[in-house]
Amino acid sequence: MNDTQTPASSETGTSESTQLVQLHDEAQAAVGTADLRERVRDLTAKALQDRSLSFSELREIVSAIASGVGSGLSSREGEMKDGLKQAMSGLDEAVGSAAQAASYTLQEAVAKGKAFKDNELKAQLEQLRDLETQIVDTLKQTATQSGGKLKEELETLSEHLKNSGTRTGEQVREAMQQLAGGVKSSSQAGRAGISESTSAAVDHLSQVASGILEALSESLKRQSERLRS
Repeated sequence: MNDTQTPASSETGTSESTQLVQLHDEAQAAVGTADLRERVRDLTAKALQDRSLSFSELREIVSAIASGVGSGLSSREGEMKDGLKQAMSGLDEAVGSAAQAASYTLQEAVAKGKAFKDNELKAQLEQLRDLETQIVDTLKQTATQSGGKLKEELETLSEHLKNSGTRTGEQVREAMQQLAGGVKSSSQAGRAGISESTSAAVDHLSQVASGILEALSESLKRQSERLRS
């Protein structure tokens, strides 16, 4: 009897691969519906909420949806431009909303003085900052792996988003500003009614978070300028 088991990492990789194939197929099937934008928005939101896939796998999610919708539109060339635009608008809305929700969670955690591991908070904030770039870059990469009309339309769409920006980028910038303000006010208000040691911990963490946010805000500004240059 063979008791050899598949390593957990292998099982996780297989699971994610299966999920991405399913996401591709569901996006392809959504092309035949009257509410493509809403269907893609819901598919993206579900991918970010219900699965092991998350912001760290955003490139794979964008690629699966873009290629799936592209496959569905391949026999409908007259509808390809509008269909891709609708699909990416739905994806952008879902990612932006998820980013905003994640920023609220971080703000609450910082305000309560949560103990973050070294660079954990910075890594999570940087992940939010880079979402817009990931969407634009992945569309461009998916275009290079495509052909014909789909390649042309994906290139045009990625260039448009690069120049005009995304809803995700807009919401991340707003979230960063709200998070910075929330951290500062929470630090000031949080001192009342708590022990001196806890107050000092909250104040220190808030200072660290504010410093990170200031640096990331400047980085986000330069990133936006670079995307549009």
